[in-house]
Amino acid sequence: MKESKCQRVRESEVRGSWIMGQGARVRFFLSLAPCLLPLILLFTVLTACGKKEEPVKEETQTSVVEKKAEVAPSAENIPAEFAEAYKGVVVVSQVEGVDWQKGVITAIGRGLPPQHITNPGQAKILAMRAAKVEGYKALLETILQMKTPPDKGMKEYLNEKHIEITRIEGFVKGARVVKEEYKDDGSAEVTLEAPIAGGSGLVAVLR
Repeated sequence: MKESKCQRVRESEVRGSWIMGQGARVRFFLSLAPCLLPLILLFTVLTACGKKEEPVKEETQTSVVEKKAEVAPSAENIPAEFAEAYKGVVVVSQVEGVDWQKGVITAIGRGLPPQHITNPGQAKILAMRAAKVEGYKALLETILQMKTPPDKGMKEYLNEKHIEITRIEGFVKGARVVKEEYKDDGSAEVTLEAPIAGGSGLVAVLR
């Protein structure tokens, strides 16, 4: 009994000395904190000051402006014959699919054959037929996005002039097929083109 009691006393003394040692280490690190904190703050400030914001390159900004200027249409760079034809009927403005310099409206249609069609030849025919339907729709939508003087929408112009939409649809159906293409997935793609000026152009239909 005496030996076990002595052993417990020794173990408690060891634990006590270990705890005291840990406490001394904690007090030592806490005593260093007031000295280390200013150094940490100084290092943070110096690091932040060392970073320089890179200025936006003027060349990049200039090139973006130049590209926008190239894309935006202008009456000055349009051939005189087209500019004269557009006058009083349509406004030269940015519309996707409209090339004012060439005087044409372009649209692309894509189509797939019905799933139940297994004959390859028939599938191609039906896919191209579907593509043309979508192409005509896209061409009509492009025309309706165009502006008329002074800055009216096309639909408003048609109402004022009492021009039926069927007249515009008839013009669209007369668009020229520029390109037909069949894709590997069985779909077809067609590119349609319609003139803006000229006797058979959009301007003649709108007058």
